[in-house]
Amino acid sequence: MGGFEGSFLGDGERIDPAAMLECGVCWWVYDPSKGDPQGHVPAGTAFKDLPEHWRCPTCDTPAKQFMVVDKPESRNGEIARAEISPTHPQKQRSQLLGAYEDAAERMRDLPVYRNDLPMGVIGPAPCDAGSIALVYTPWCMNLVLLSDNSERLVEGTERDIPLPSGSYPFLRGHLPGLGAMESCSLFSPMEAFEDGAAVEAVARASFRELLREPASDAAAETPVDPSRRRFLGGQRSAKADRQLAAGTSP
Repeated sequence: MGGFEGSFLGDGERIDPAAMLECGVCWWVYDPSKGDPQGHVPAGTAFKDLPEHWRCPTCDTPAKQFMVVDKPESRNGEIARAEISPTHPQKQRSQLLGAYEDAAERMRDLPVYRNDLPMGVIGPAPCDAGSIALVYTPWCMNLVLLSDNSERLVEGTERDIPLPSGSYPFLRGHLPGLGAMESCSLFSPMEAFEDGAAVEAVARASFRELLREPASDAAAETPVDPSRRRFLGGQRSAKADRQLAAGTSP
């Protein structure tokens, strides 16, 4: 890999082989110990050794725009991590995943819950309204908006949130462990998915397209569907909306 913009003034050789780096656009973190299975990068591959063509698997950002977020210390063999503020994307991702994991305990005995499907969070990424993340679970796939404005909205209130690819309707609800939040349901339930690999592939592709600006000539020729549901291939049920507003099914 050649020089890059994100850290160490473009000198990739100065990055420790075990350092974790974060995408400057969507905040996805590259961990050398895990590699990038989607990009066919084996575990143990240092960031500086990634192929020239490698890009962020979530938002397609080039490697040169990644920043070091975890740098190993040599003394005592311990890893020193930077302090993470409550609004840092890693902290937000952890809180969001934890809240949905707690919700899974309440959902596990319901017919819509599929034990064969995984749970995960992609993002969050910055947007004009705050931070946007995609959460996939054994019972739903949601976009979640993390914003200070969510606290001031009445539960059940719906509003359109502009993203690079268009505007999407978000419903204000409450999730124990997270608090006030707004979500846009893409799939509920998850009957359309054959397995966990399909869930993760659709989730990453959807999040990547959400952050991508439409081509100007195509945008001029093709009217934009306000909900963008057809674009994402998702579905939303009135029952799921009522459950979300009641705080019973995120």
